[in-house]
Amino acid sequence: MPKLELFRNAFPEIELILQVSIPLLDVTAETSDLEIRFGAGSYSDLENRLILADEVTPACSPSYLNEAGPFHAFDSELEPAQARLIRSPLEPWSTWFSHYGMTRTEPYVGAQFNDLGLLYDAAASGFGVTLVRLRLGAAWLESGRLVRLTPQSVPSPHQHYVCWQPGTLDRWECAAFVDWMILALA
Repeated sequence: MPKLELFRNAFPEIELILQVSIPLLDVTAETSDLEIRFGAGSYSDLENRLILADEVTPACSPSYLNEAGPFHAFDSELEPAQARLIRSPLEPWSTWFSHYGMTRTEPYVGAQFNDLGLLYDAAASGFGVTLVRLRLGAAWLESGRLVRLTPQSVPSPHQHYVCWQPGTLDRWECAAFVDWMILALA
């Protein structure tokens, strides 16, 4: 959102209408020219381009670290077993576990959130340890509300894609927005 002001300044003649779909509540957006999708890609129903890939790292609040830590690298079976892991289908722990050769399975108990902002706020409020996307979670990390448990990070299995129906980018304003977004998020 903060970068949208730059687009508005560069293209004041283009009126943006932003809508959110929430499948869980059957809230669907009106038909749109462009969509931002978060997932593993391979959207066969639409043309698409990757606009944002990210890496994840375990993080928690300073108060939880003081309560449950210290943690040293979070790359062995022991430390995740001793921590309260916050869960999210959007950022599965299996990504971290498999990268470090752990035999742990995805946690099935503990707090769970299906929104990354809520997930990061829960971790910042002392709920436990979560996987934080370095770019998306930068504000939480830079403010000190969350602290990294290791300097290591691993690629997230989910990325952000801009998607459209064939022919949509023939309209200059749609092509301008896609080009701008790719540059803004590079």
